[in-house]
Amino acid sequence: MQALITARRGASVAIAAVTAVTIGWAASAGATDRVILAFNPPTQETNLFWNGIGEKMPSMQSLVGNDPLTGAYDNSELAAEWSANESFTEWTFRLHEDAEFHHGWGPVTSADVIHSYELHTGPDSTIVALEQLRAAEVEALDDHTVVFHFAEPRTDYAFQHAGRGAMVVYSKAQFDAEGIDGYINKPAGTAPYQYVERRIGEGILFEAAPDHWQGATPDFPELYIRFVAEPATKLALLLAGEAHIADLPREIQGEALAAGKTTIASQNPAMHTGAFFKGVYNRTGDPAHNPDLPWGDVRIREAMNRALDREQMIEILYDGRAEPVARWGMHPPHEGYVPELAERFDEMYGYDPERAKELLAEAGYPDAFPDPTVPIIVTALSGNPEFATMAELLQVFFEEIGMQTEMREMDWATLGALSRAREDYVIAPSRNAPIRPSEAGIVNFFTTRGTPFGGLEDDTIEGLANALQNEIDPAERERIAAEAWTYLFDIYADIPLAALHFELSVDPTVVADWTFPGVTTNSVSHYHLIEAAD
Repeated sequence: MQALITARRGASVAIAAVTAVTIGWAASAGATDRVILAFNPPTQETNLFWNGIGEKMPSMQSLVGNDPLTGAYDNSELAAEWSANESFTEWTFRLHEDAEFHHGWGPVTSADVIHSYELHTGPDSTIVALEQLRAAEVEALDDHTVVFHFAEPRTDYAFQHAGRGAMVVYSKAQFDAEGIDGYINKPAGTAPYQYVERRIGEGILFEAAPDHWQGATPDFPELYIRFVAEPATKLALLLAGEAHIADLPREIQGEALAAGKTTIASQNPAMHTGAFFKGVYNRTGDPAHNPDLPWGDVRIREAMNRALDREQMIEILYDGRAEPVARWGMHPPHEGYVPELAERFDEMYGYDPERAKELLAEAGYPDAFPDPTVPIIVTALSGNPEFATMAELLQVFFEEIGMQTEMREMDWATLGALSRAREDYVIAPSRNAPIRPSEAGIVNFFTTRGTPFGGLEDDTIEGLANALQNEIDPAERERIAAEAWTYLFDIYADIPLAALHFELSVDPTVVADWTFPGVTTNSVSHYHLIEAAD
């Protein structure tokens, strides 16, 4: 227990020791014309969406919108309607004819959609779902109708163009006039907020778009996202009136509540959290396969899962306000949900440090491995302020069963580069945000064409993912997805932990409410729905 207390050494801070320093954009306490959000820095500080991992600026829109309450697809962004043919090999999007770009860059047309598609699928793209976005051909039928043609079915292609999509729409007219520098300096979006300025390392400022094409008028004329990595500093800013909304870890939200702040949560579960056994490249003939990787042995993966007291982890990380999950990515509303896996979880994954030690001995750990060290990544990621503490807890539990560990501080962009090079032989706290449809989750995290942030790959899951992607019969898709989830469960493909809503700490004297569904990479969206207090 003392080790766990030590692992929480950064959780509670003396706020008096933290000084909230006002920078040029920060509003004084009590100001109501600008709402200030103290959030983790983005993975990549860039205005080029395709150079990040899907963190969408408040000024940009996708083709498909999401209902703020349910998260269901709707036409609140650039497409008025869309449809697929019977084989799901063609998807047609019809644009709102009155959609306009900011800063006078004119109407949104099919040419802008095709231009944006080419940018997002280009050689410098780091988009997580790049291969799922790619089409065989993109065609403009007229100024407001675009058709994506595929060589194989895409049963849920709308997902790639919704809140957690792989593409937002940029102005081709701006690019033709200013080149890529125009996007870097002042990108024209289409959302109710428009871009003003970014200051690297400080934050990014937006203002309400005048005469917005949807008639939206945000309560706050200005929105400022201030980049703050340290939870203690975010809390200090919130208490000092230098921020009005902060993504605080749950372990220090109580201090904000005690000071009169309130909590706002996403309308739906926003993510699964846990950790990945990265670098387990087990496909036949894969040159990145490492036979000496300790967690390449299923017995060690099982031992590392059995080492964890998940009940205690959820209490420490999320103040108990999260639901344990049996299988990373598997979610009741989505295809192939297998309720029996939850019933089997204690038997296969339950906290049992003695059995974990036996499994290590059976696998010959540590002597059987040239390097038995388990590197654990310590990182910050927007929407997951608890990741650093999660890494510390993993270290504590792993060392208690006799594993050798090493903590490595690494930003998410560097980890992504390591993964793209297929040299990511580490354990990393991870999230599935939002909780993707089953096909997208399986393809993204467990195949060669998926995200570089995934973990285990092998011939079986690759084959199941291919079969799911090419099947259009609903019953057969259910069967394939269920088989895939069960297989991943049985081989201990990762370390599942919890499903949770995303929570924000808020100054109620400035912000009354914010309705957002929890369907984006950093869990927040619908910035124009931030409500000012009376």
